[in-house]
Amino acid sequence: PTFTPQVLDLLDAHHAKGTFFMIGQRMEKYPGIVRQVVARGHVIGNHTFSHPGAIEALTEVQITNDLELCEGVIERMTGKRTHLFRPPRGLIDGTVFTIAAERGYQTILWTVCADHRKAPTPEEMAQRVLRRLRPGAIILVHDGRSPARAKDVTATRLIIEELAERGYRFVTVPELLQAAAAGPADTFPPKWWLPAAAWLHRGTDPR
Repeated sequence: PTFTPQVLDLLDAHHAKGTFFMIGQRMEKYPGIVRQVVARGHVIGNHTFSHPGAIEALTEVQITNDLELCEGVIERMTGKRTHLFRPPRGLIDGTVFTIAAERGYQTILWTVCADHRKAPTPEEMAQRVLRRLRPGAIILVHDGRSPARAKDVTATRLIIEELAERGYRFVTVPELLQAAAAGPADTFPPKWWLPAAAWLHRGTDPR
């Protein structure tokens, strides 16, 4: 992928750690990127093995297999299991949620996605996120190799720079969950931001 290393450099430059929800097939295709993500101290989550277009339409066996195949790749490449799952495109129903929970996963969605049809430029993408910011927010940003993702990298830079200027702290999903477990949402430190999710893909950009 062209843009994942750029996202990693942005996070490094601001001493930020992100949570990368990865597709198993892409991990197998780009193991060097996976190694970079782990080496730089970021968290990896399960984004399924094949990124089905409508995971909630699959059978229970198919859902389970897609989760477990991805988990196998993650364990093989990182030496540890993840307990975080983000359903493709955020599509989920009771069956998907239950299957994930029974296998020890916490399902993670997002507060705001930088990528949106009503925000076609990097500047508009950044403003879309900044307008919706709140303590404990999960912000979904994208990487990948599609040329269109260049604007996502620029938007990510603008978001990070503005939030760093405001004094926000950048945390991973596990850190956010730990803070949530310690008290109600309104006890979050007032300046926490979560660079929530990136993953590996090619061709048509999945979410």
